Amino acid sequence: MIGRIFFHLFIIFCLIQFAKTKLYPIEFRLPLLGFQPPPGTPWPKPRSINTTERLFSIDPNRLTFTTNLNEENCSVISQALERYKNIILIDPRYQPEPHHTVIENVHVFISNDTDCSYPSSNSSEGYSIWLPHPERLDQATISADSVWGALRALETLSQLIFANDDHQLLVNQTEIHDFPRYNYRGILLDSARHFLPKRVILANLDAMAMNKFNVFHWHIVDDQSFPFQSQKYPNISEKGAYSKRHVYTTDDIQEIIEYARMRGIRVIPELDTPGHTHAMARAFPDLLTPCYGDGIHPHIPRYPFFSESEVLNPMLNFTFKFMHDMFDEFRHTFKDNYIHLGMDEVSYDCWRSNPEIIRFMRSNGMTDFHHLEQFYIEQTLRMVRDVGYKYLMYQDPVDNGVELSDDSVVIVWKDKYLDSSMDFWQNYIHNVAKRGYKMILSACWYLNYISYPYPGNDWEKYYMCDPRNFSGTDDERDLVIGGEACMWGEFVDGTNLLSRLWPRASAVAERLWSDPEQTQDIDTARLRLDQHRCRMLRRSIPASPILNGYCGDYEWEMNDNIPRPNNGQNGLNGILQSLMRLFR
Repeated sequence: MIGRIFFHLFIIFCLIQFAKTKLYPIEFRLPLLGFQPPPGTPWPKPRSINTTERLFSIDPNRLTFTTNLNEENCSVISQALERYKNIILIDPRYQPEPHHTVIENVHVFISNDTDCSYPSSNSSEGYSIWLPHPERLDQATISADSVWGALRALETLSQLIFANDDHQLLVNQTEIHDFPRYNYRGILLDSARHFLPKRVILANLDAMAMNKFNVFHWHIVDDQSFPFQSQKYPNISEKGAYSKRHVYTTDDIQEIIEYARMRGIRVIPELDTPGHTHAMARAFPDLLTPCYGDGIHPHIPRYPFFSESEVLNPMLNFTFKFMHDMFDEFRHTFKDNYIHLGMDEVSYDCWRSNPEIIRFMRSNGMTDFHHLEQFYIEQTLRMVRDVGYKYLMYQDPVDNGVELSDDSVVIVWKDKYLDSSMDFWQNYIHNVAKRGYKMILSACWYLNYISYPYPGNDWEKYYMCDPRNFSGTDDERDLVIGGEACMWGEFVDGTNLLSRLWPRASAVAERLWSDPEQTQDIDTARLRLDQHRCRMLRRSIPASPILNGYCGDYEWEMNDNIPRPNNGQNGLNGILQSLMRLFR
């Protein structure tokens, strides 16, 4: 046992020594191209940034944060000011540079104080930064329409400030006017295939805030497990979760929602039906449609087309009562006005094999199985509206010819890159656009797919994917309201999620936030992203490298004695300690 511990300590030591190198290209025959960014270059790139060579300094002992809001009435801003002060002053060795004017105060002015409870789909995130204020050289000023814009500004400010080799804090004179390209900028995490520890979810929310993502799409349940601990149907997680420990209690969910809210991030849960529901059936087996694999007897599989039972049974009143109860409980548990309904990969094969389904369809005038799917969707949408939800769903019903209501938001996820039997995403999204539905693109951002040299260059294809790059009118392209990067959990859990997701998701972040006309130089983006990756390491996010080299003062990654920003139950130290426990 002792030998194994020393072996892993030796590996960590080697990594430290390797890190103390210069920045090298992948191969010396392939020199690095692009323009090296100056220190303090923010990611994602702001809309308008004017930086001069004049330097100002920060004195950790004199730096204060103020705001025009009553902090007692807005915990989001009060906690943000404290959090970002800790982030900026992360190293106790930091000191001012004696030859430059010192910025002593950061003042945050928010013109609208009514939008402080929870971010919404139309929350303003625009902001401006004057560093320093034109009339006060000792003050940096932030102006934003809402507290959510102020959060984005504070993140940018924290990235502008940098330290030199003498641990002196510096910042260039800068003026920024910034706002996002899309209002929906999401990350999907899958906690059903593998349970994700709460501390990893919280750490990922920190990383999302660093990259200005604003939606956590929580694929919380699926065929494999049902870790949502229901109060109305407690046996569903008792039988559907991997174990009693692999559940998210109401308190866990509220902590995650609050942690996200403090960072301006919405939490949208997904309750995927009528497929992907085997975990529900462990508690309520009658929910699923019996399959007649031999054409005669129920509950007979025909692999690989279907198992003993598949897809929620649309003939049973209990199916819709149960789902109404679950939607109602989700509505009272999660704060967001939206729920994701799934509706993907509904196999008609099991329905087609069931003679009772055939009789049900005939008695209700249904001549095709997409009519049965539409029947289920119409019933579902009535229930969802009844409990006060708005909704999103995957593209599959549209592909199947199902008519959706005009207020539907459709996520386009299919692409030939994911499955050679599929079409290109541009054709799918054009088809959805012709129907007039609002759309979110995820098809080109399935980050659970990896390619060699991973993750050295696969971020580039994510960076170059543009949600508006499809054949259609301007009005049809305007139906795209955003995008999301997906990390499906078949081969991802708490041990590798953060390093696999970051900084590859950062490429998606800039595409969804920044002006595409200003972010086409991928060679310079590579160098900027490498700097941002090092910034993430300093904030305890174990982001994977994209270039050879090291991140300056590597003590940030390994020295347990250096304080970390008060970001919650995350941190590289905690992850390393957890890994060490695995080898005991």
